[in-house]
Formats: sequence, C-alpha cells, structure tokens
Amino acid sequence: MQINEAKNIPVEVLAEKLGARYSHTDRQGDKWYYSPFRPDEKTASFKINAKKNSWHDFGISNTFAHQKQSNGGDILDLWCDYHFKDRRFGIKEALEAVKSLVSSSIKDDTDNTRLLRAKPANIKPTEPRYKIVDIDDRIYVQGLKEELSRRRIDLKLASLYLNQGRILDKESGKKYTGFLFENDRHGYEVSIPNPKSGSSFKTCIGQKASTRILTIKEDTNAADVFEGFWDFLTLLQLKGRMHPTNHSYILNSTSLVGEACEKIKAFEGQVKYVFLFMDNDEAGFLATHAIAANLEEDFNVASWEQFYKGYKDLSEFWMSKHSFT
Repeated sequence: MQINEAKNIPVEVLAEKLGARYSHTDRQGDKWYYSPFRPDEKTASFKINAKKNSWHDFGISNTFAHQKQSNGGDILDLWCDYHFKDRRFGIKEALEAVKSLVSSSIKDDTDNTRLLRAKPANIKPTEPRYKIVDIDDRIYVQGLKEELSRRRIDLKLASLYLNQGRILDKESGKKYTGFLFENDRHGYEVSIPNPKSGSSFKTCIGQKASTRILTIKEDTNAADVFEGFWDFLTLLQLKGRMHPTNHSYILNSTSLVGEACEKIKAFEGQVKYVFLFMDNDEAGFLATHAIAANLEEDFNVASWEQFYKGYKDLSEFWMSKHSFT
C-alpha cells in the first residue's frame, strides 16, 4: 500500500478501531467522537473533517508532560501518535497496520451480516471501583504535606508534577485524599499515603500507560527511565532541580517496558544514552534486562541501581538521608 492510498482511507475506520466512540455530526458535516486517547472522557473532543479526511483532538493536554504531543493530522499520523511512534520513522509500520486493518474490515463486513442476526449476550461491563471526584492543582491537605516531608520532597517541586485528588471507593462509599500523577493516556496513577503504616495504597484510575516528560534542554542526548513517579521526583530533589535535564520516562508499571521503549526509540538519533533507575527486586531486575535487550542495539544503556544498593529503590535510599555525593 502506498502513502497516498492509505490517506484516502476514511480516518474514522482507524479511529473506531482504536476505541473512538461516535457522538454526533455537526452542521458543517464534521464527525465528533469521544477520543481514542481518552476512552473515559465525558465530552466528545475528537473531530474528523470528512472533506479533508483529517482529525483534530481538542482535548490534548497542555501540561508540561504533554506539551509536545501532536493534536491532529491524517490516518497515518493517528496510528503513529496512538502507538507513540515518531511520525518521521513510523510511516512504514503505520502503512502495514492500515493495510491489515482494511483487509480485516472487508472480512468483518461479511461476518457482521451473520453476527447481526444473533441475539446479543447479556454481558454487563465491570465498573471501576475507584473514582476521582475532585482534582486540585494545589497540594494543601496536611496528610499529603507530611508524606512529602517524609519522602524529603519539596512541596514546590511536587506541585509541578502531582495533583491533589479526592478519590471515592464506590464499594464502601468512603472518600480518600491522595496524590495524582497523570500518564500519557490521561489516566491517573494514584498514591494514598497511610501515615500509621508508612506505606501507600496505589492504583490507577482511567487507562493505564507510562508517562513521558521531555526536558526543556535542547542539547540533551540522554534519557532516564524510572519505575514510579516518586523515583523521578527523588532524582530531581537529589540534583536540586525543578525540571529534568534528560528526557524522563516513568513506567508506572514494569509491564509497560515495551511501551516506554517505543517512546524512547522515537528519539533515535537524538538520544544516545539511557539510564535506568529500577527497583532492587526481581521485577526491577527483569525490567532492567528487558529494556537493555530492547534498546542495546541503538542506545548505550546503563543502570544506576548499584548506587542505592541495599535499598528497595531510589526513593527509599533518599528517605534514609543518603545522597550520591
């Protein structure tokens, strides 16, 4: 399939395949969808211009973490953006994916004729247990301030990357206050501290994804990879900086190693070095080796775990009043 052939395929074919849900068609004939990038959104913000066969996402965040994310284009751009591929280098994969999509759609059209005659199964979707009922840009609840103090993270630094959230447990009806850290699918990693145990309850509300935070330095040639956002904040605190000097990738789960590696590969040619800050446990060990195996052909990969040996992670090392100097 050639590029011009792919661009003639209606964008909504791919958008719907990626999870976009149709909302309405406006007076200009443009189709509005609930964005495939934010499956839980309440207001349709993803527009498809039928005349130009292009899309525009009006809900793309303007936060520091997402300031360089594109918000529109053609069908190939949509595939690249959704899969965190650099548009310059992801065209070949996008073409193959769109070609496969068209082939399967032809088969589906035949199969769907049969399926439409069948009685739909009475399946009730599982409702998420937790719900965010309030988000605040300021961190002002005393319990959260005390948790930052325990972790030796300045309030001003934390406020740049974290929100304060009110979370409802729909099973018990109880509400809790915790930290919210946005990921690249606009879901939130939640951390609710328990001062009595010194631990935190963690969950994700919305779609699970890793988080990419690009440095404001133009001459960087390195990337840092962390398991969680506390390690990311800890490194900034250790260095006495408000913004990272290297592109930063927070996994939010070791199961998202592959996704993070694809994001790093998007900067191939610009990034030469990748530094890992994984936990000192089996999951961290496996993640380190998986990332190294994935990136070692094109990048120089090094792990910093030796510098906080004897501690679970970089955050625990810092909480024990240690430093690299």
